[in-house]
Amino acid sequence: MTRTSCKGLITAFGIAAILFASAVGLQAAEKLFFSIATGGTGGVWYPLGGAIGGVVGQKVPDTEATAEATTAAIDNLKLLIAERAGMAFCYDYHVGWMNAGKVEGITGKHPVRLVLGFYEQPFHIATYEDTGIKSVMDLKGKRVSTGAPNSGTEEQADYVLKALDINWDKDITREKLGATQSVGALKDNKIHAFFWSGAVPTSSIIDLASTPGRKLVLLPIDGEVRDKIFKANPGVFHPTAFKKGSYTGIDSDVPAIAITAVLTAMDKFPQDKMYAIVKTIFDSKLELSAVWKGANDMSPETAVNQVTPDALKYLHPGAQKYFKEKGALK
Repeated sequence: MTRTSCKGLITAFGIAAILFASAVGLQAAEKLFFSIATGGTGGVWYPLGGAIGGVVGQKVPDTEATAEATTAAIDNLKLLIAERAGMAFCYDYHVGWMNAGKVEGITGKHPVRLVLGFYEQPFHIATYEDTGIKSVMDLKGKRVSTGAPNSGTEEQADYVLKALDINWDKDITREKLGATQSVGALKDNKIHAFFWSGAVPTSSIIDLASTPGRKLVLLPIDGEVRDKIFKANPGVFHPTAFKKGSYTGIDSDVPAIAITAVLTAMDKFPQDKMYAIVKTIFDSKLELSAVWKGANDMSPETAVNQVTPDALKYLHPGAQKYFKEKGALK
């Protein structure tokens, strides 16, 4: 079996066949099956994708969607453009970059379309107080996980470290672990710190913070360090903060940087289905909040206002119809 389950692919025709049929005006297959490329099981995207697939299957006629665990953003985009997934989680800046052919590791320009923005995703740089690491620059000479290969975490770690002239092949001993594996390694003293791009709170970080006898530290990013990161990576990050009490041990606000997590599809995803799916997501906030509390705060306005203008210009027509009906777009 391939990394996407058979159930998660379009049956007899495949998603490519259905989308091709729609594009040329032929009658599509009776039922649409697609997978949602998410992320690791220790993050937010996987359970959220599963919840979206559940409500889509229940409420959108002749449609079924399943969540697939992946190494996250860049892997998701590769699956999306290869038509091995119908939708994919990534970050707002990826949408414009995919259309411009600027995503490292992905050749060419691809008509990826924005579905909606979900939430701000702060960049965690996590360690324990007993490591003595107090700043990003203290990571030099340490053993650090930069995220799973091809993940958004790895991509953003690369941006941050390069902006600060830290070479991850020379200045640190690099590990390539996902969130859950990084937490285990830090608990076992196999690494000193790790990067993680994820919503607050992330279950793996909650687990890390609950370790008896050890105190979680999230490294601050502000001042000159933040200015260097923003200058080197225009349009990627925006300033934010981990609020006091967001995790056990976070006793005051911690300045940080963030991006926005979004859901995407290809331009040929059927418009009527897209409209129905976006409507269902907003009509099902109660169900989604069972796996992601942030669903309670979702609104059509935040779904479009928290993404970059460059991403918003590639909004899928089916989603655009919904947001216009709700007054979130003119």
